[in-house]
Amino acid sequence: MFGKTRAANPRQPETETKVLSAQADDSAAQIPRHRQHSYLSKDAKLKGDFVSTGDVTIEGTLDGRIKCRSLTLSGEPVISGSIEADTVHVCGSFEGELHARKVVLAKTARLIGDVFQKSLEIHPGAIFEGQVARLDIQPSDGTRKPKANVTGSKPPSQSQPDSPSAP
Repeated sequence: MFGKTRAANPRQPETETKVLSAQADDSAAQIPRHRQHSYLSKDAKLKGDFVSTGDVTIEGTLDGRIKCRSLTLSGEPVISGSIEADTVHVCGSFEGELHARKVVLAKTARLIGDVFQKSLEIHPGAIFEGQVARLDIQPSDGTRKPKANVTGSKPPSQSQPDSPSAP
């Protein structure tokens, strides 16, 4: 293949290259779009909206809105704004509102804000201060405000009685 035949027929490698390119293009077209992956490195800073149809990993700083299929906040990311995704793995810092079917807070997570989810997993050591509500349960007044208040690093506050206590 690489010997005398190549020198005798200079067009053959050109044809083979085209066939290989066509095969590569066909296989690339068969890869589902959801397998695309975007990455924001730890030295990157982004301000504004970040939208992707695939998976996203952020290790840098983002100030704005993120919308994607799957999001991983790894390393030491600093995110403030809002997140909308199917799955979110938080291993760094996030401040804002998070909407996802599945949320996982790793032991290194620090999340401050409201979480709307169908599944929430909080590992020991994670810091979560904010409110949480299920996506599939709507309050009777039609708002989407969380009903439960969760604070990961402080004991629950004691509520005051509605009526004054009698002496």
